[in-house]
Amino acid sequence: MISKQNSKPKLAVIGTGIAGLSATWLLRKKFDVTVYESQPRAGMGVHTIDYASGGVERRIDIPLRIFTEGYYSNLLALYKHIDAEVVATDHAGVFADGDGEIMLHYGNGGIAGFDYSYLKNDSLFSPRAWKIALQSRRFFKSARNDFRKGQIGGSDLTHLSFGEYLERSGAGDDFIDIVLLPMMSVTCTCDFESIKNYPADIMLGYLTSGLQKLGIMSAAKGVDDIVPRLLQDTKVKTNSAVTKILTGGDQLSVTTTTGETEKYDQVVVAAQAQHAAAMLAGFKTQQELLEKVPFERSVMSVHTDKGLLPKSPAPLAPVSYHIPAGSNRAEVTVNLTDTIPRLSGQDTIFQTWNPIRDPDPAKELARVPFTRPVVNHESRQAARSLRDFHHQQGNRLWLCGSYMADKIPLLDAAVESSMHVARQLGVKIPWEDIPAN
Repeated sequence: MISKQNSKPKLAVIGTGIAGLSATWLLRKKFDVTVYESQPRAGMGVHTIDYASGGVERRIDIPLRIFTEGYYSNLLALYKHIDAEVVATDHAGVFADGDGEIMLHYGNGGIAGFDYSYLKNDSLFSPRAWKIALQSRRFFKSARNDFRKGQIGGSDLTHLSFGEYLERSGAGDDFIDIVLLPMMSVTCTCDFESIKNYPADIMLGYLTSGLQKLGIMSAAKGVDDIVPRLLQDTKVKTNSAVTKILTGGDQLSVTTTTGETEKYDQVVVAAQAQHAAAMLAGFKTQQELLEKVPFERSVMSVHTDKGLLPKSPAPLAPVSYHIPAGSNRAEVTVNLTDTIPRLSGQDTIFQTWNPIRDPDPAKELARVPFTRPVVNHESRQAARSLRDFHHQQGNRLWLCGSYMADKIPLLDAAVESSMHVARQLGVKIPWEDIPAN
């Protein structure tokens, strides 16, 4: 029960990833919001580091957060409403085998508003590289057609895994093994096999969203600019890991590791699925569904070791893929100095996902482990069942996170999940015409 007449209902948001941040921003006017964060600082920048070179100091986000206009419409709309500047970045790639020999090298360009990719350096004269380029062109043409129809060969895409789709599509093996799976493994931060287990329609929804034409963007000033904009005028409790959420009467109680307990009219759990499940012992059905959401662990290294780059006397594309034979993931190194405009002019620094080879310890600035959800048919159904709880009359517990949207669990999925919660709580989304419930 609300203690003061005409006061705002009390609402807790647990977690300050982009799901929790966007939920907080959307709900802040209708509710008295308190945000809980287990770490010493709130927001996506909990692992951000300082990098100084050439007399200049800049902040580096770990992991690097990038997005495209075609697939991240909700994130971009949110950033526009908080006046966060975004900039284009170049993520052209070079793909090398386990010995560092380059198999494919391409660059990106644009003329009069037309964006294109092209083979560069030795790949321009490589029959294998041309073969992969042609396989890529055929794959994306067929994928767009299949996604538009919603089927391939009479089979509904929603019933197929992406691996099954690839087998039926006739996509070239070199394109799949050298380009497609490595690119999607770093995008989804998971193993190749997990990429194949994604529902085909979800994966094709991403791949046909215009990635090749619209390019890649990032927040111009990094997450340190985003977080305070989304938490403005909000109570934030850091170092406050939530251990349990219990129901009692017409409110929910939130208890932290310090033993502090507070009651709220509504609670939005924006933690990762496995962490959310640990808080919800009193919500057995939701807990069991959350436990069906798989996740995979990754490591990100920030360093200055050029020894992880492929062998080449010519300048390399900003993103290097190291793909040893038989590996279940690629090692992917991004030249941050080339891709992030605010780092331009500083000494070259890299961010490597899944370092199969360890950088020189003297050149490593940070190493951060993290987990991300993945999607398969079972977890997709679990998320649907969890969303059904949001439509029950009198519901006060709201689950929010990238795993809750029916798409690849990236930044936009997290924002989309917060929009769903906001609508259910009667809040109008400022960038859309759909009325709130």
